[in-house]
Parts: sequence; structure tokens; C-alpha cells
Amino acid sequence: MKTLISLLSVIFLIMGAASVSAATKNTIFSANINKDGTVAAQSPHWIKDIEYSSQPDYAASYKVNLMPGAFQKDPKFCVASTYDNSSYEHTLYGDAKLSSKPTRSEVNVIGLILGANGPSGDTSMSFYLVCGK
Repeated sequence: MKTLISLLSVIFLIMGAASVSAATKNTIFSANINKDGTVAAQSPHWIKDIEYSSQPDYAASYKVNLMPGAFQKDPKFCVASTYDNSSYEHTLYGDAKLSSKPTRSEVNVIGLILGANGPSGDTSMSFYLVCGK
């Protein structure tokens, strides 16, 4: 009987530790977004759609609308990183970054050409977007 009680105690202890570990696990959301504002890939399915606009010689704007329920609270962090190599200027001077604090419903990203000589032209950028709960 003592062995059975000890065994059950160990099983409940392991199950409790596993449930606490699962509850504190951070979830990472990632996406690969094309320069025209289309989603090339995402994991898990967390982006509803993207509103894209571009002003030549200024900035490209991407309003990333999130799926309802993807985040219960505002994301703890989001990071945008360009991978665009469509031109020499995009490769060397291209930058994608957040333009506001992420919320449960949207993340705003802008594409810029920083440091180039002369007008920047089309500032649309392909970029990665990663957010965490």
C-alpha cells in the first residue's frame, strides 16, 4: 500500500510539473512577408491580412492584421527584419522595422531605404516578422 501511495504521489508530482511547464511556455509566431504585402509563409496561422501602401521616395507601410484570438494580450515582443535583395540599394540600405507598439489586433511595419545617395524610389521590402506571447 505504501508503494502504491508513493507511486501515485510521484505521478501527480510529474503531471503537475509538466502542466506548469506547458503553461509558462512562450509561443513564437513567425511570418515571411513579400514586398507587395502578401504572406509567403506563416507559422502558426496568425495573420488575417495585410494592408499595404507605398509612397515613392518615402516609406512603404504594412498594417499586419492579426487573427482574432491569436493573442489574448498585446505581444510581448515583435521584430521585423528585411531579407530583400531585389536591388543593390534594397540589399545594402533596406530596412524594415516596427512603426508602432504591437497590439492584439495589429502590427505596423515600415520599409525604408536609409543612407542611399539621392531619392530612395520604391521602399517596399520583403521581410520576416516574429512576435512572441
